[in-house]
Amino acid sequence: MLSVINQLTTQYEQHHGFRPNLLYSTSAQLDLLKEQLSEPEIEIVAQLIGMDIVLIKANSKPYVSWVQIPWKHSKTA
Repeated sequence: MLSVINQLTTQYEQHHGFRPNLLYSTSAQLDLLKEQLSEPEIEIVAQLIGMDIVLIKANSKPYVSWVQIPWKHSKTA
């Protein structure tokens, strides 16, 4: 999964001239990424890859994008 993210990020940066800040991933892809990074916390994974993570439907390929407005994280009790 790390190599896929690296490839997507490189292609995006070459095309747009700046790095993406969002990774769209299925839960299975995210689980694989967590395993590869030996990190169970999604917040830490997002910090390590330098992108926020958005979960998408199960049969989708991962992709990256950039948004201007920072995401607001909801806090749960």
